[in-house]
Amino acid sequence: MRRMRKSAVQIRFEILEFLYYHSSKLQLRTYVWRKATSLSYDDFLKHFSYLKDKGLIAETEDGSCKITEKGRKVYKELQNALSSIL
Repeated sequence: MRRMRKSAVQIRFEILEFLYYHSSKLQLRTYVWRKATSLSYDDFLKHFSYLKDKGLIAETEDGSCKITEKGRKVYKELQNALSSIL
């Protein structure tokens, strides 16, 4: 059976989910890439930049990142919506 590609929504949800559950400290961008996705780094950066541009994650000068309050709210809303249809 062929492996299905993940949608952009699913990838972005997984990034938010990782940061949501690991929010006790800042996470290195490359660590999030390795732990939250199986994408190439270039593809990961596209989704990461999208989330950052929307204000859902914040990044420091040294490449550390965290989920923002807005990101936490969006993650919870997505989680609730998905649990109601699955």
